[in-house]
Amino acid sequence: MTGEPGAGPPESPGTHRPPGGSKGLLAPTAAAGYLGSGDRNELRRIIQGTVASMTAEKLATRYDVGLEHDRDYDGALATFCDLLVDPKVSLPALRDFLRTGLPQERPDFYRILFLETTARVLGRKWVEDDCDFLDVTIATARLQEIIRAMSAEFRDIQLGRTMPHVLLVCPAGEQHTLMLHLLGLLFDALGWTRQIIDGRAASGAQLESAIEQADVICIGWSNVRLRGAFTDLVRTIQRLRPDKQAPIVAGGVAALDCIDFLVSLGIDCVCDSVYSASRICECFYEFKKASQQAPGHGRAAVETAGNDWLVP
Repeated sequence: MTGEPGAGPPESPGTHRPPGGSKGLLAPTAAAGYLGSGDRNELRRIIQGTVASMTAEKLATRYDVGLEHDRDYDGALATFCDLLVDPKVSLPALRDFLRTGLPQERPDFYRILFLETTARVLGRKWVEDDCDFLDVTIATARLQEIIRAMSAEFRDIQLGRTMPHVLLVCPAGEQHTLMLHLLGLLFDALGWTRQIIDGRAASGAQLESAIEQADVICIGWSNVRLRGAFTDLVRTIQRLRPDKQAPIVAGGVAALDCIDFLVSLGIDCVCDSVYSASRICECFYEFKKASQQAPGHGRAAVETAGNDWLVP
């Protein structure tokens, strides 16, 4: 970004102005070749603040489907939300609706994205007082039942295949894990192996063993008051995987509100949906695999990582 012509006196050769129109000037290159303390802090603030949050937002929105904005799903969403809170509707009936009540020309994984959208719609209804806490509690419990049943089907199909392994974990004390399990279901549908560790078990030998086996790690974080527990979890991952062979992807309400904090911790990407999280994880894994197969050919690795496997 540049200023308007004639906006000020000419700058000395070799002097560079930081992005964003900051008043401070970076040190002239003809000088010692190093930034002063104040200039380094200013540049760090720009990178960790504006640039990081914009990058995370673009990555997330680029791959997010957002079925609540797809008019073909308007009727199905309204009907399914009503069915979820109706105690007379059985689990088999709910699963039949997912098979027959959605647009039939879409790929199978759209059923999972539909469940995620349903959860978002119900959460929005509760915030706007369009439904009560009991309805949300019933709906959440039934969504979890559906996820468990569908997950068992997908995992039986993939049994015996060697595929990437993802660890899905949340910090100790986290209680909102529905989206983490939905992400696990999407990975099941895509053929990955996965392990979910909720907040009650986010420490100790089980967690350390899971971290060491993971190709990619996803952390769900919704409660900003668990910032300390989230930090401890990330530090544990970094201690056990100092070579950074397992990228860390974060998501959840608290994560989206704390982009600068996540960047400072070394989080690799922030996502706002199960679709974007799975897409980014696939890109990380494909990049790693391509880099290992063709060392020194970074361009080829990047191109291989760009295959958009979720787009029909």
